[in-house]
Amino acid sequence: MAEYEIVSQFTEDAYAKEDHICDRPVCRAKIRKGDPCFYVATIEPGQPGRNVCAPCYSHYKKNPVTSVRPTRRAEQLRPFASAQGSINDRVAPDMRAIQQSVNAAQRKLTINPPPVVAMPRRTAGPDIMIPTSWQGSSWQGSSQGSSRQGSSQSTGPPWPGQGSSNGPIGYSSQHALYATERERWAKISYATPPAETILIEISAVHGGGGHKKRGVPIGNICEGKKGIDAQIDAPGLIELTLDTIVPKLHIFGGGFLWRVNEFIVRDSGWVDLSNHPRSVAYFYDQCQQPSRKGSKTTTFKSKQFTLMVIVPETQWIEYENWREDTEMNAARIGQCAARKVITPQVPSSQYFAYNHSTSTKRSHQHTHSSGSFDIPSPPRKRDVVPAALSGCSPDRDRLKEVLRIGGGTNLDMKQVFGRQSERIHFYLVPSRPITDLLLDKYHSFSVDTAEWSMGELIVDTSPQGLIGVGGFKTAHTGWLTLMAPPKIGPGSVAHDKIVVKRPYHKVFATPTTTTGPYKIARYSLVDEISRLFKEANVLYWAKSLLKLTYDFIDRCVASSSEPPPFPIPRVRFVEGGLALAYGDRKPGGKTGSTRAVFLLEEFIDSDGEDFVKFIHNMDANPLIDYDEYGYDLAVFFSFTQHVQYARTGKLAFISDYQGSTTLLTDPQILTHPSVGDGHLDIFGDGNIETTVSQFEKEHLCNEYCKWPAFGLEAYASGEEEDGLEASADGEDGLEA
Repeated sequence: MAEYEIVSQFTEDAYAKEDHICDRPVCRAKIRKGDPCFYVATIEPGQPGRNVCAPCYSHYKKNPVTSVRPTRRAEQLRPFASAQGSINDRVAPDMRAIQQSVNAAQRKLTINPPPVVAMPRRTAGPDIMIPTSWQGSSWQGSSQGSSRQGSSQSTGPPWPGQGSSNGPIGYSSQHALYATERERWAKISYATPPAETILIEISAVHGGGGHKKRGVPIGNICEGKKGIDAQIDAPGLIELTLDTIVPKLHIFGGGFLWRVNEFIVRDSGWVDLSNHPRSVAYFYDQCQQPSRKGSKTTTFKSKQFTLMVIVPETQWIEYENWREDTEMNAARIGQCAARKVITPQVPSSQYFAYNHSTSTKRSHQHTHSSGSFDIPSPPRKRDVVPAALSGCSPDRDRLKEVLRIGGGTNLDMKQVFGRQSERIHFYLVPSRPITDLLLDKYHSFSVDTAEWSMGELIVDTSPQGLIGVGGFKTAHTGWLTLMAPPKIGPGSVAHDKIVVKRPYHKVFATPTTTTGPYKIARYSLVDEISRLFKEANVLYWAKSLLKLTYDFIDRCVASSSEPPPFPIPRVRFVEGGLALAYGDRKPGGKTGSTRAVFLLEEFIDSDGEDFVKFIHNMDANPLIDYDEYGYDLAVFFSFTQHVQYARTGKLAFISDYQGSTTLLTDPQILTHPSVGDGHLDIFGDGNIETTVSQFEKEHLCNEYCKWPAFGLEAYASGEEEDGLEASADGEDGLEA
């Protein structure tokens, strides 16, 4: 068997000049800058090769099925031995005669010099083999190649000297392509990493939806890709698009077997990419813009483009039928299992309510306070009704009432038209320990280091969706669905109910009036982004300082010989993040430009509890009185300020504690005047620095602060607090 060698780059000691992903589909490992990176060609003519990591390169070298070429001359000449005799029987040419012929041809005085004929057999030099001409070359139609097509050796190129009968003796059509191929491989091997990149948004749609629609989106399947080489051609875009969407389609379709070979990749103009020639940049020309007005020179400017994987309408109909049959089979199995158990008697009114809630075609998901559960679809008419329910009828009086209510209902148009849908990029505010915040990379919240995902946001801007209006922000009900849901926080489940917050300023009837009725006005996009970014950064620091507090409490309790004489409340701040909304291209505008920004927070389900503000940012003590709801928790929050003040070297603590007894929102970070140095805007307008500078004088230590295991320095005398408690005890005694 012939030995083979990998068709690779010119040197094997090549290293990646920037981070990228291994092109081998089953690997996809990250190749970091400076790591070994190898180029491997494919066996198909015209197909681009792959840049792979070192383990994959070793795999390809051991795999003879990969792009290879024969290296032993004896093995290469064997297919032609039957036509020209044995290799050993050949007679070497007369080198002296050839030398004399060349010398005679080069003399200017020689008349009719003898022709110089190429050697039929080469004794030294490189193998000239062009992979792109192995199939379809003229040698296959020669007298030698035509007699051997179909043999196991007919897939390789002919040996020099066995070329087409139409060309010169000793050369084949591949020799004419040598210069072009050599230049192409040299550019691939030694080219610098591409600096011109584009962004691509890839989604999945299916055919149908009427003649006016080009396609209907499939679920929320949408993925963004950045850093794509602007020189990528149509075949490369097709491969990238299918590699991104097909795995998501398999997850979406469950066990349905998609026929990927029927999928079509189109751009936003509904152009089929498979009809575009290869080796021609597809989007590059659209990124070229004039350097300046009236100039003929152009410069590259990165843009965002849209690609869609089109599932044919016939295949989509097959999927829907398969899904319906699967659901019906599951429903039948559930009914058979229900017949085997004893069914308790159900009042007719309850049965009617249950039957009404499950009267849809397919199964729906209903939420419960402790989670979610699926109600199976009801059986069709041809299915047998369970015996336990066959003789039941709804209560007549109850049915009359329900018919009157259900038949006379109307759709609330204000609520429908008040729902606003946004295509967003969501950046989650992370939770980091205070030690990470000391690093340069994590000083503040940043969209560069935060986890993000694309998704859809629905905001209920109707009066029914307005949760409240604070001093600086409005809060509306919203629903968030993300393509890559986080483990916790907003968007962790599909159609997640959230709170959507936006800043506003008041517009009064006259410019000189600051009281009375006013209208809510929005800031400009730049100011809105700046304000909400500061809100997200305050939440980022508040979560870190609260974690510092609980770490301190847990260490002290663990090291104490006795448990604390009081319970330790466990609270946390809501999870939240920034959502940047992008609009469609408008005349004269940019593609996918930012049009709005929102602060999204998880919905606080108070379960009947009041929303309470426990501590104000202008005071270091509880805002509510001792006999009001939540006072005990406010005392604990005052203690947390004491801990944070001490653990940060008297520089900062959290204020504006507000929310429920388990979840807090809208905090504020207060800092010492020395932090801002008198002129910097630190943590927004709510940072009252005098509260920190006067903390030791105004803070009243409570039972948490005074527990010896915490070892906190005592501030003030605490006489006022003791007097309040004594007064409360006296009043209780009188009432008793």
